[in-house]
Amino acid sequence: ILTGAALSAYGVGRSRAYCEAFAGGGEDVIHIDTLAGEEEVMDVKTLLGNTKLSRFWAAGKRIVALSLLAAPMTLLYPLAALSNAQSINEFTWEYALYATEKAGPTFIKLCQWASTRADLFPIEFCSRFARLQDSTRGHAWKDTDKLLRETLGEDWRDTIDLVGEDPIGSGCIGQVYKGRLAKDVGLHPKGMVVAVKIQHPNVKKKVTIDFYLLNKIAALFESIPRLNLSYLSLRDSVEQFGSIMFPQLDLSCEARNLQQFRHDFRDDELICFPQPLMELSSSDLLIEEFVHGNPILSYMKDGNTLQDRRDLAELGLRAVLNMIFLHDFVHGDLHPGNLLVNKTDRGKLRLNLIDAGLVVKMGPADHKNLIGVMGSFVKRDGRNAAKLMIDNSKHCEATDLDVELFCNGIAQICKDDEQNNFMEKIGDYVTDICYMACKHKVKLEAKFINVALACEIVEGIASSLNPDLTVQEMA
Repeated sequence: ILTGAALSAYGVGRSRAYCEAFAGGGEDVIHIDTLAGEEEVMDVKTLLGNTKLSRFWAAGKRIVALSLLAAPMTLLYPLAALSNAQSINEFTWEYALYATEKAGPTFIKLCQWASTRADLFPIEFCSRFARLQDSTRGHAWKDTDKLLRETLGEDWRDTIDLVGEDPIGSGCIGQVYKGRLAKDVGLHPKGMVVAVKIQHPNVKKKVTIDFYLLNKIAALFESIPRLNLSYLSLRDSVEQFGSIMFPQLDLSCEARNLQQFRHDFRDDELICFPQPLMELSSSDLLIEEFVHGNPILSYMKDGNTLQDRRDLAELGLRAVLNMIFLHDFVHGDLHPGNLLVNKTDRGKLRLNLIDAGLVVKMGPADHKNLIGVMGSFVKRDGRNAAKLMIDNSKHCEATDLDVELFCNGIAQICKDDEQNNFMEKIGDYVTDICYMACKHKVKLEAKFINVALACEIVEGIASSLNPDLTVQEMA
């Protein structure tokens, strides 16, 4: 799982993140650079304990809990495989989903990613676990009330009037309620409809323990000479995965991401992001403008005009291409559930992008390299694209022969696929590139893969809406 994550979607996060406490160093903090350039510090000792014994105890309890969740699958899976009973098969899948949700956000996030990769995993797995992209099990109302009291005060109802105690949605990090402002807040008037995102209890501790365990496991595998896994830099992959997870545990990061997106698209009335209420938001609470709209998937059904489909396809591609080529600030969680459609006052379709906790920002050097890689593929110069990917790779331990074979392999892929265009077949190219990288022990620059996958997801949605749309012409 870690290898696949590193080679495809999970090897990228924010501008920089490293987990020295999990890498065997003497530090017991996790450093995360925020988009504003301020370094945030998460104290591992506070979360797991001040001594090695306490951290070992916390890790041991987590292992036991995960083992108990996994144990029934050792019986259910062979039963479902050997039996033709539909009821046993259904129960096995339902328990697998239940166990994943109970395991916590680290495992939910991994399965959310896996369910989008039908090229790597079985179709039935992807269709079953796709449910995790839309909703997961939430927490009890008492936990929501407790957090609101701690964040907004005992009289929080004088600030926010929630519409009932049931959330309208739940994800791996938190759950969302619909509400209204009970008073004026800054420039936001009383009565404004808002979405209130509440972080699940104990999320930070669960994720911290998971990464403590993941790093120890990665270090163990790397230390076994016969496995020869050092070229994969598993611990580095764990840190990169952490660079995704840990910023999402601070909802104020998502609020800042939304501010940046709103600034980037300030002159485009047809591509919008909800406005966060910074005055009321914190690391555990995000209050933002509520977006009224329909899921973009609803426009793929009959009853919608061909022009509407074409307009939405162009909007989606324009948004992503602008993020990649102009702003170097890419929404990293562009599944259909995060794309809502409504109309402007003039009746034009407007695309709203929500849930901006995960972003990709490369920086000038990596961004220039990305443009070079994609340009080389468009020109069918596979050797140059391969060299750029290798030159920019970190911890690349491939031999000269491996590098030459990798370059030849990428060049052959471009030659064999002359009838298709890179921008139209990004998913196929990414799969082939990852295969060649594994075969020749070349570690790819993960940011390129993640951006390519973001483009692939939106390209897939756009082609479903308008099969005649050409991505390269828009780019």
